[in-house]
Amino acid sequence: MIYENNEEKRSTLWRTVLTVSSVLIIIIAVFFIVKLFTGNPLEGKWTSEATGGTIEITDKDELIIQPEDQESSTIVKGFVDKKSKTLTVGLSGEGPLDPEIEMIIGTGSYNYNVEQDTLTLTEREYGDQFVFERTGK
Repeated sequence: MIYENNEEKRSTLWRTVLTVSSVLIIIIAVFFIVKLFTGNPLEGKWTSEATGGTIEITDKDELIIQPEDQESSTIVKGFVDKKSKTLTVGLSGEGPLDPEIEMIIGTGSYNYNVEQDTLTLTEREYGDQFVFERTGK
């Protein structure tokens, strides 16, 4: 045994082990709480139920939109407001979006709702809905 005959050294060692493990538990708990409340709930890859196209929302507020039949993708600037639960999609370059891209998701502002692995975007102006399933994180 460690320090068999020295009660003071065993007590010091035990307090050190308890202190280090308590600090580690607190650090891990803080990490998960911060990750839970500051993470983007829309981050990941989503596939449209209607068109089969995919959108990928990155942590840098970019939307990568890819139609089902094409290998090329379009990068669109987006902004997620978690307080009002809105997704704003704006064009990062010049000119209008390709019609195939516009069918998947167009520029504008959407209310979003995430239930398990289903994302529902509701257009704020006209009320059109787009439904996506999560395919990747």
